[in-house]
Amino acid sequence: MPRKQLPLATSVVVAATLALSAGCGTDGGGSPAEDTKGGAAIGKGMARLPVEPTEEPTEEPTDDPATDRTDDPSDTPTGGSGLISADAKMGTCGWSTDGKPYANVKISNSSSSTAYYFLLVGFVDSSGEVVTTGTESDASVAGNSDKTIKVSGLQADSSKKAKKCRLSMATKSSSPG
Repeated sequence: MPRKQLPLATSVVVAATLALSAGCGTDGGGSPAEDTKGGAAIGKGMARLPVEPTEEPTEEPTDDPATDRTDDPSDTPTGGSGLISADAKMGTCGWSTDGKPYANVKISNSSSSTAYYFLLVGFVDSSGEVVTTGTESDASVAGNSDKTIKVSGLQADSSKKAKKCRLSMATKSSSPG
């Protein structure tokens, strides 16, 4: 089976999230006052980021390494890869009142039982550089239902440099953690 490479943007977002989260939150030595889980309803007149749609896979995978091999890594979104569950789609994006960007990720759980999702969203500027990232862990969605999960950026973007939000990872599990 051929080895699948991550797109460059996904690799950058994952690395940035790990770097940013290493010293954040109560477990990493940060202030508990900074550990907010987002806000209530979206306010009127809130700025919106353009949404980068999640794409469906365009071809069936093959097991032929001669035809699947790529020497040049691509920065093209692969939407539908193993890192993004088909249940998750990007919704609206914007900035909350504390200056942090947010993304609303729409989850459609077609399973009959409750599922738990880990979401990773990258907020990037016009040149594709990561401004900040946001994660949501163990977001539960009841069986056969839809739910919108708000993912907030780890750092404020008061100058509003982020121009796009990208769903970089969305994994589904039958149990939390």
